[in-house]
Amino acid sequence: MAMEQRVAAAEDELIGALCAVVAELSEGKLAAAQIEPDAHLFDYGYVNSLSAVMFLAHVSERYGVEIEDVELIEEVTTLRAVARRIQAAG
Repeated sequence: MAMEQRVAAAEDELIGALCAVVAELSEGKLAAAQIEPDAHLFDYGYVNSLSAVMFLAHVSERYGVEIEDVELIEEVTTLRAVARRIQAAG
């Protein structure tokens, strides 16, 4: 497998794991398969202020990557962006 394909596969796997976390935090309101990785997490209602804090805590604990809550609103606004931030830090 070419390097680009491996990176894309790793990103897709990471996005899948992040979708599962968001779905779990939704307490049954969302299924991981319903979550669009390129959609704004707040604008699409995937997270609210409480679940966003819990999501960022998970990212910090699981991946060792600190993302500020304001970044989730302004810069790192999608699961794909979160995944790329995690990959860049790793």
